[in-house]
Amino acid sequence: MSLPALPAANPAAELALAGGSARERFTAFLTDDASEQVVKQCVFEMALPNSSVHRGNIGRVVNHLQSVRSPTALMVDVSGSELPVTEIHKLAEVCEPGVSVVVVGDRNDVGLYRNLIRAGVSDYIVKPLTRSLVHNVLSVQLDTGTPGAAAAAAGFSHQKLGSVVAVLGTRGGVGTTTVATSLAWYLANNETRRVALLDLDIFFGDAALALNVKVGGGLREVLENPTRIDELYLERTLVLTGKRLYVLAAEERLDVPVKFDPEALPTLFEPLRKQYHYIVVDVPRHSGSFIQQLMDEAAIRIIVTDQTAHSIRDTVRLRRFFDAPQANQRNIVVLNRSGELGKNDISPKMMTDTIGMPIDVTIPYHPKSIIAAANAGTAVTETKGPVTTGIQDLASELIGRRETKRRRWFG
Repeated sequence: MSLPALPAANPAAELALAGGSARERFTAFLTDDASEQVVKQCVFEMALPNSSVHRGNIGRVVNHLQSVRSPTALMVDVSGSELPVTEIHKLAEVCEPGVSVVVVGDRNDVGLYRNLIRAGVSDYIVKPLTRSLVHNVLSVQLDTGTPGAAAAAAGFSHQKLGSVVAVLGTRGGVGTTTVATSLAWYLANNETRRVALLDLDIFFGDAALALNVKVGGGLREVLENPTRIDELYLERTLVLTGKRLYVLAAEERLDVPVKFDPEALPTLFEPLRKQYHYIVVDVPRHSGSFIQQLMDEAAIRIIVTDQTAHSIRDTVRLRRFFDAPQANQRNIVVLNRSGELGKNDISPKMMTDTIGMPIDVTIPYHPKSIIAAANAGTAVTETKGPVTTGIQDLASELIGRRETKRRRWFG
């Protein structure tokens, strides 16, 4: 059956449409004309709104998603690629969590299929594409009402969700907010991740102030009335700073108590994990029962300490909140303000022996850069320096890509 003639593709117009503020429902990039025409015809027949089909390989997809929001469902073509799984991992670095990714290829290889599924894609289909095949795949990924689509999506979806990163200081003044805001800024601007920064100290939190962001009353509503939480409400509540960093914070009146709902945090994290790679939470130590709940919810628990007896004592006291992590959880101990007291500092070895945990990242004491950033209302990581290097090490530890010094060939 011959396909009806379709209008010639206009890549510039298509990319302009995709770069709009609205998130596309479906986007496809195909490397050959026949596949492109089949997918375009299916999009037309299924009446998929806010969708587009482009010509290009996976490299073009990666470049495209660095400047626009990821669609709900994405189709990419790896035909001709020598390392398709590696290409998919590169795509995952720029693609938002929660996106269903369908891979199109020219190799009928069950080993490749299994490797792609392990990498997190939802499905792999082999050329030549047919309208029936594409219809079935899109019905499953978009749940358009085809019988069995919802069940299939529930059984075979490999959507990757974002990670909750809880940052907890062992004492006041240890630099928890500096670490949280700097890490969030670095991940958003240097690692091209979509990041939500949540400051749970709604009375005295400094995260918004540190980034020169104006706050509203949305966080209080979220914590008191979690039934109001949905993606649209969060889009209106979170404040964008830069291209990929969103802030949710508050400066509530001190004489008006806040009634926290125990279901607020799980309800809040569910939609956030679908839209952001990382949800960095600045955890106030006085949040009581919320600390344990946050540590249970967080995939990564960052404990910020320093070389003082006070901090070491409270690290031991706080251990009950982050001991015995689950299989999908990690603890990262950050020694902040290293060298602040000079010879009076407690040695790192004595610290690790006392707290019973290794120090994973060390951030040096450099008040000049911290004070300059605070007065300017910018993240300290916007400029190079020893603190930025420490935050870079922390980001690499979090992502799982610690940089190691290159050895000489004869070493």
